[in-house]
Amino acid sequence: MTLVISTLNTLRLGRKSVFRYPLDPVPRTAVLAASFRQPRFRPSYPVRVFPEGWSAEVSAFAPAAIAAPREQLLSLAAAGQPPILTHALIAIAGRADPLLPTADRARLWRVFRVPVFEQIIKANGELLAAECEAHDGLHIEVPGLSWDGYRLEFSVCGCGRKTPRLTAAEPLERDRSAAAYAR
Repeated sequence: MTLVISTLNTLRLGRKSVFRYPLDPVPRTAVLAASFRQPRFRPSYPVRVFPEGWSAEVSAFAPAAIAAPREQLLSLAAAGQPPILTHALIAIAGRADPLLPTADRARLWRVFRVPVFEQIIKANGELLAAECEAHDGLHIEVPGLSWDGYRLEFSVCGCGRKTPRLTAAEPLERDRSAAAYAR
């Protein structure tokens, strides 16, 4: 299989998504999740996978953004001296997980002072839904899946995409200051 970088900031392995950064250009990003693979063909690509989570090696990499399961992000936030970031946090959730609660999103924003984006992935790293810079739900990336427990939004998103978006069963208040920062 061949690894390629698509125009949507997605690192792909064959037809499966490996990692998508929500904005352009992609900064130095540490992915703290074992379900993603490290690209071998482009050592200059600014994304590195650290399957064991935060470590001295990640700290030395000095990421501008971090993608990790929400539990790891909340642990980093609670650690007392979180890493200094300049771009974004990407909270990775599984298919059965609820969307990131507003209180957790606000806490991550207060601690890291960067926008928070969510992505829902399968255990193999395939991207199912991803939040864009408009912070108005998660765009469904794999059509035809059942999304019980979520509300579907079909209006045109603030980013201009027309794909359906997942929102919580009850509407969530999104942190508009984070959205403004991301633009």
